[in-house]
Amino acid sequence: MTVSLICGDDGSDRVAIVMAEGLENVLALTPAQARALATDLITAVNRAEVKASLKTSPNMWRRGGNAPTRPVEVPTCSGESRPRLAAAG
Repeated sequence: MTVSLICGDDGSDRVAIVMAEGLENVLALTPAQARALATDLITAVNRAEVKASLKTSPNMWRRGGNAPTRPVEVPTCSGESRPRLAAAG
C-alpha cells in the first residue's frame, strides 16, 4: 500500500491510496476525507490496542471480587501541622 499526494482533475490536491497495481485499486480522497479516514483508523487501532491490553492486564482480576487487598501507603509530609483542607462546620 502506498499513500501519496496527487493533483486531481480539477487542479485540487488529492490523497491517493494505492492498494495494488491498476487504476481500479486507487482511492483518491480530498484532504478532508483523508483526515476523516485517518481519524477513524487511529480510533479503531486505539480501541483494538486497549481491548487487547485489557485481556492481559493484571488489573482485570479485580473485577471478579477475588482480589487480595493490598495495604495503601499514605505519604506524610514532615513539618506540616495544619490540615490541608478546611473542615466543614
